[in-house]
Amino acid sequence: MRTVCVILKKIITSRGFWLCVIMTVVLLFAADVHIDYNTMNRYSVIRGLHDFTREELAKEFEFCNISVVQNARTGWFMLFAPILGAFCFVPIITTERDENALRFQIFRASKLKYYIAEFFAGVISAGTATALGYTLFAAIAFPLFPSVSEMSDFAAMMLEGTTFNFPKLLLEMWCYGAFWSVPAMLLTSVLRNKYLIMCIPFFIKYGLTQTYQKIMQNGFASGIPDAKTLKLINAINPDGIIRINEFNCVSVIVLFATLFVFLFAIYLIISMKRSDCGA
Repeated sequence: MRTVCVILKKIITSRGFWLCVIMTVVLLFAADVHIDYNTMNRYSVIRGLHDFTREELAKEFEFCNISVVQNARTGWFMLFAPILGAFCFVPIITTERDENALRFQIFRASKLKYYIAEFFAGVISAGTATALGYTLFAAIAFPLFPSVSEMSDFAAMMLEGTTFNFPKLLLEMWCYGAFWSVPAMLLTSVLRNKYLIMCIPFFIKYGLTQTYQKIMQNGFASGIPDAKTLKLINAINPDGIIRINEFNCVSVIVLFATLFVFLFAIYLIISMKRSDCGA
């Protein structure tokens, strides 16, 4: 536990951690939250604030502050999540190995304890940076957009029954950032080039997303699929962990938890077999 705290403190005080926080905020503001079906124009959070007055925003239910905070967790943020999480710990880990500094840290603790601590410190920091970025985004965006009480009658009717549970949304963001940092952490056990370590998970995530979208299109090609098929489609969604509350699907939790344990085991096996003690 002490080793985890030491590594975590080192990561949180690094520039990479705060860069992850800032970039999360920027990508959330760049997310599309409204489509004008008359012109087919898409409006991001920042474009909505730029192009519309508060009175005009109040006419569209998607520009209600609770809708904006919920729906901004899409688009560019999801695409770049693996790189954002990796920014927290990859530069530190690769630099320490290049400078042969890891030998001294492993000497103070056993290899097993150190690698477990390194893994969880990196994952926790990535999840924390993502959650902190989302919190800052919500704190900025919430007062800039109209509340439910300010919306027009039609918009208010569309929002009727909408629930807004920020702690749950924040927990989902933390889990999402933490999980998608695991591939980068795994790669630190086999690679030393920080650019490859950060970019490979991005391409893996992109490929999985494209594959999932193809499966979803095929599943809905002949109409709405049955409940079992729909449940399976939701379970294999690479972004499913950020929509657990929406899907309410236990299989999503089981799948991602199993993948997490599996990747952690691979990381540990590879790291423990290193004969150079990480130097």
